[in-house]
Amino acid sequence: MAYQKIYVETVVKFLSTGGMRPQYIVWIDGEKYKVDKVKQILRAPSKTGGLITDKYVCAFGKNIRNLFYEKDSQRWFVERRIE
Repeated sequence: MAYQKIYVETVVKFLSTGGMRPQYIVWIDGEKYKVDKVKQILRAPSKTGGLITDKYVCAFGKNIRNLFYEKDSQRWFVERRIE
């Protein structure tokens, strides 16, 4: 199964204690999705391969999706399965 990176605009809150938390993303069609909760943050590769990223396991309503942050390029992306 193949995946592709979809880079998304992401509004992020920077915490006074350090770190950051995504607040919402803007999908490629302009639709905004609120991050209701960040369930987990870990260093992990994405299914698209490449560098190790910061992986944010996020709740968008009842849906759980992975949101990735590439430190080198300072960009956020989600994975989309290619069928």
